[in-house]
Amino acid sequence: MVKSLKVKCIVTNKESLFSGDYLRKKIEEYKDVETLQKLYISRDVKTLFKRGYGVMEIRNILNVSDDIEIPDQTIIEQLEERFKTSSLKIPTINENLSSFTYNKSDPEVETFINNYIIKL
Repeated sequence: MVKSLKVKCIVTNKESLFSGDYLRKKIEEYKDVETLQKLYISRDVKTLFKRGYGVMEIRNILNVSDDIEIPDQTIIEQLEERFKTSSLKIPTINENLSSFTYNKSDPEVETFINNYIIKL
């Protein structure tokens, strides 16, 4: 078993060093070391995939140099199938207001918000 492994993100070319338990976790996640090295994406890229962005959008957002090779289309499809969600979630008015009204306030203010703004 490898004690530590340096892996490059296939989208940004950013290097990450894994060792110990975290390396074992990553190898289990990707099934084997070869797949980890072939398909590894950094946490930043994974987060943007989950938010619904594509590879080219992610490269633009993270200011990836144009001379860094773009992954093969089959690899991009595998990544999108694994991580990409269908679309960005747009919060509703009630979700926005509930985070706004989460803090305790005066009973009169709370009643006003519940009756006229949220309409429970």
